[in-house]
Amino acid sequence: MTLLEDIQKSAVDAKSDLGTLLRKCKILAARLGSQPLEDWLIWESNGYPDDVQVPDYRIWRLEIRGTFAGWGGSSLRNVTIPFASLPERAMESYENYKCRQSIAAIEAVLSKAKEDILYIDTADLMLLLGQNVYQGMNCIEVKAQFGTGALVELLNSVRNRVLDFVLALWKESPNAGEVGKALTAPLESEMVTHIFNTIIYGGSANIIGTANDSIITFHIGANDFGSLERVLIYHGIHPEDIAELKESIESEPKAIAKDKFGPRVSAWIAKMMGKAAEGGWKISLGAAGSLLAQAIAKYYGI
Repeated sequence: MTLLEDIQKSAVDAKSDLGTLLRKCKILAARLGSQPLEDWLIWESNGYPDDVQVPDYRIWRLEIRGTFAGWGGSSLRNVTIPFASLPERAMESYENYKCRQSIAAIEAVLSKAKEDILYIDTADLMLLLGQNVYQGMNCIEVKAQFGTGALVELLNSVRNRVLDFVLALWKESPNAGEVGKALTAPLESEMVTHIFNTIIYGGSANIIGTANDSIITFHIGANDFGSLERVLIYHGIHPEDIAELKESIESEPKAIAKDKFGPRVSAWIAKMMGKAAEGGWKISLGAAGSLLAQAIAKYYGI
């Protein structure tokens, strides 16, 4: 049985341990030399750091409920709090909650859950709401909650993505990842990464060809740094450089003009062009300029 077939068998078996399945995939990633796949497996196994964008299947909306007290002993208990009542700086984290826990931690939570509802810490939100939700009533308790089904679906999404990914690889090269065997159809690293981006991230960063020689085609949503990040990772830009770009973009959320970025973003592009010229980034200088300009322009929606 090949490694791909072994992973397929484990992925199909809903009772198989998901942690073991991810470890088998780590072996495959190492043999294929796929850094994006290795990173994804590490984050799924160990949890997502705060500076890494989580995939869409790890994002969902929380339900906010609260208890309010008013004059003369009046009260409202366990009532829904509209998102419009939340302070703007807090709204995003509740409307698009990002689950960063490791697969093992999620499985542990589900195994210990005694009810179908799970709660997120909201200690800071009670003070922010105060009397701003219901006139004449003060917020004395807030709960942010979601159903355990969200975590079950998350685990199911990871398992399905692994299966779809290895099946796509198997169709291209049935013995990919094997040691000491001639490949029936050798896989270029660009093809592996393209399959990874399309299946694992749901096709949100669709890329055709390589930046060195062919036309660059991809989809990046306006103000969607996650899709921009995936395109840059695909083309070999290091995570620390991407983090630096993120900081620059956050300080310059809008382009100065259609064909002109802010000074920090422009300086970052110049730095990356320098790396391409010196061979520190394995991409031709001409392709580098086109890639960065197009990708960042799409992020800005221009």
